[in-house]
Amino acid sequence: MLVFMAVNHIPTELQVSTNHIFGFVSAAEGFVFMAGLLAGLVYTRKLDQGSFLDMRKAGFQRAFKVYSYHLAAYFLIFAWVLAFTLQTGTPPACSPALMHSSPWLSMLAGPLLVYQPGMLDILPMYCVFMLTMPFLIRRLEQGQRLFVLLGSLSLWALCNVFIPQHPFILGLVNTGAFDPGAWQLLFVAGLIFGHARARRQVLLPAPRAGLVGLMLVTAAFLYAVRHALLSPPWSMPVLDALANKNNLAPLRLINFALLALLIHTAITRFPMIMQWRPLAFLGRHSLPVFSAHVVLATMLLGVPSVFSETVTSRWISATILLGGMFAAAALSQTLSTRRDPVPTLPARLSRPAPAFLPHGERTIGAANPVHR
Repeated sequence: MLVFMAVNHIPTELQVSTNHIFGFVSAAEGFVFMAGLLAGLVYTRKLDQGSFLDMRKAGFQRAFKVYSYHLAAYFLIFAWVLAFTLQTGTPPACSPALMHSSPWLSMLAGPLLVYQPGMLDILPMYCVFMLTMPFLIRRLEQGQRLFVLLGSLSLWALCNVFIPQHPFILGLVNTGAFDPGAWQLLFVAGLIFGHARARRQVLLPAPRAGLVGLMLVTAAFLYAVRHALLSPPWSMPVLDALANKNNLAPLRLINFALLALLIHTAITRFPMIMQWRPLAFLGRHSLPVFSAHVVLATMLLGVPSVFSETVTSRWISATILLGGMFAAAALSQTLSTRRDPVPTLPARLSRPAPAFLPHGERTIGAANPVHR
């Protein structure tokens, strides 16, 4: 998902294989759901190791870390925009407008999270979700799973009914491409499944073959409609409203649920199909990798004459972006190893028994706010 999102943020031939390839679903939905799933799994186990206060403290520390990475990416982009503008006399293409039109306001609005231009909008939302996560897990521990789910669904429905289906942009305020009130449903759903897994509870029984077939047919139909292989059964304005990304509109939510169930079924039967070490390496360092890709993608988009006008330049752009992501993961791995060195055994245990051995741990272009 990290690779898919990154590739979709710059013009490249790889978008044919990454941009909405499963229908009305982008990598962002999977990213938010997986964030909730891992949070439910990890922080439920942290609760077992201590008290609610310990778990809440760990969750808040994670939120602060996410906020710190967001600020780092924001101000690196800010510095790039100012330097480019001062050097050339014109701002880079596709750059956040407030950064070069009102730099001082930009310096204030960014840290306050009221200015969230493209690609700088998902980490602030994740930060907010992590602040609420400890209290949701406490509700789940109290057996209020249905209450949590219905509350989340209700908030999602209210956002789809009453909130405009486009980013709110007014002056220095830019809410980005994601309405947190709607997108929280994916995070909460992931949190519920992660909590259940930590408690060794099965929420989804294995579906029957007929149901799997029906899901496959429905997913294929949505794919065909999304890629204009079939005419939609609705008018284009209705389809746009049903598949709107800003509010995670109903058709998009249904499409994601179908894919999530199909992938869950496939992984249950074939556990190894989703495991590939290079991608797992990026996933273990998702926060620095995501932040690095935002900075690199913004810089690459800023000079289209160099990085997007020819096939060769687009491949160079993709190579720089993906290489930068792996470099960020490698740097994060190196720094974490230095902070947490592997403990050494005392001299008298220099020949450990086996118990001491480690057991291990279609149109090419940058995506728009609606179909990114």
